[in-house]
Amino acid sequence: MEIKTISDSQKKYFQKIDSLDLELLIAHTLEKPREFVLAHPKYALTRDQELRIENYAKQRLNNEPLAYIIGHKEFFGLDFKINKNTLIPRPETEQLVELAIQEIKNKSQKSIIIDVGTGSGCIIISIAKNNKQRAMNDVKFYATDISSEALKIAKQNATAHGVEKKIKFLRGNLLAPLIGNWKLEIGNSRMIILANLPYLSKEIYNSTSPDVKNFEPKSALVSAHAGLAHYEKLFKQLKKFPAANCKLSIILEFSPEQKPLLKKIIPKYFPKAEIKFHKDLCGLWRICKINILSSRKNPLF
Repeated sequence: MEIKTISDSQKKYFQKIDSLDLELLIAHTLEKPREFVLAHPKYALTRDQELRIENYAKQRLNNEPLAYIIGHKEFFGLDFKINKNTLIPRPETEQLVELAIQEIKNKSQKSIIIDVGTGSGCIIISIAKNNKQRAMNDVKFYATDISSEALKIAKQNATAHGVEKKIKFLRGNLLAPLIGNWKLEIGNSRMIILANLPYLSKEIYNSTSPDVKNFEPKSALVSAHAGLAHYEKLFKQLKKFPAANCKLSIILEFSPEQKPLLKKIIPKYFPKAEIKFHKDLCGLWRICKINILSSRKNPLF
């Protein structure tokens, strides 16, 4: 059977499947780029390939995310391996990466980048990959995650993108792997905390689509206290850091309806902070950037 023939038959049988998804499933089966599928409609498929495509199509029809079926997802122009132990990277999270890159770009001050709850590693790896202009000893990268399975994927992605020697991956709850064993020499430096932590309230999670609710790890999506429990825990952990002579930036992703709550919560932990909110490409509030300047006379907290 030719690509065009099976493509037409699957479209007819699985009308709910997006044509782009079907093309990508065929490309994944053939281990070819999507462009090959479009350019070679008469390419002959083996019977085994036909069956695999049919099974993939049934999985997609059952709402399984395309990224989990094919095992990878593009983010910030890079391809990342993922599985059901990691959250699927979202386009809106790319803004978090852009803000972090801007923060360290053309700065002479040493920088420490910490990605909290790294998952697939897409955030920290994208930043490290786009940081070739800075000397290795000027920027240090750390990533933490409580899931050993997620860290395994993150390390594989770091190796695939050639930044495995730049990033130190640590297992633990948020900043816990660094607290009490602080060796980052943060004095006279710029520290950037990146966090795309679970931020969905239970109510919002219950209203999500089946491809999210039935397949993505709930622990990577849902948080108590209107979705902000994980961020509050992060803020509490930061109070334990020795932060003299350090500029701290916290860049986090949140749900649009949480902006009023964040405006109340953040000053409780960081009364001297400068707080800025950024909208995503859909015009929704999505990223919060917290800047704090510390000195020995005026500590962070």
